Amino acid sequence: MTIAKKSQSHNGWNIQFTKNVHMYCHSLRVSKEGSVYDVPCEDSPTSEVGMVMWLYELSLEENRLQDLAEGLLQWAKATSINCRLYLTTEDYRDSWKLARP
Repeated sequence: MTIAKKSQSHNGWNIQFTKNVHMYCHSLRVSKEGSVYDVPCEDSPTSEVGMVMWLYELSLEENRLQDLAEGLLQWAKATSINCRLYLTTEDYRDSWKLARP
């Protein structure tokens, strides 16, 4: 079985997404200015949230974290995937609550 990789650029981040690499887990690799990160993400068990990402697990500096979050939110809106991005264990942003372009 071939898994399609989709690559897009948002907010200067190259975002490469491969769906269901293992059951409900996905591969989400992002890169910018020579840095590459594998974002932990998987499908959500709730119907409202399509996918959950745990950005805080990347241990990025605050400015870099916010910049990445903006790129991923733009990507989520462009691909119509409802995503919840956890910036900390308690602070998150939902892509579907933001205005569509």
